[in-house]
Amino acid sequence: MLSTFILFAQEAADPAKGPPDGFGGLFSSPIMPILIVMVLFFFLIILPAQRRQRKEQEAVMATLKKNDEVVTTAGIIGIVAHIKESGDEVTLKIDDNARIRVLKSTIVRILKKEESPKDSGAPTTTPAANTNIKPV
Repeated sequence: MLSTFILFAQEAADPAKGPPDGFGGLFSSPIMPILIVMVLFFFLIILPAQRRQRKEQEAVMATLKKNDEVVTTAGIIGIVAHIKESGDEVTLKIDDNARIRVLKSTIVRILKKEESPKDSGAPTTTPAANTNIKPV
């Protein structure tokens, strides 16, 4: 019986045989499930988000026109003075006598002109004074 255990021990330790699976023990390592989860996360979460963001940026560039108020990635707020047709360049008016040339790709969003409160139809009321309370 002892010789049977020795034979099993020799058979398990035989280096001439390869690993039981044909991939060199790659799938038996504990890091493989982590790698699979990371790859799935990339393809299911990160890649679609990048595509959506790229489409939104292209939509902003398509609707860009002269006299739009825009914000750049650097936080510069300006009004579009000129759009270069052949290139990727926009001239922004940031003050009365100050203009700056930026790339179209640096424009993050177009600011909407906000309505004044009286134009929006919202009632403008002031709190009613309570006449029943007398100062002490």
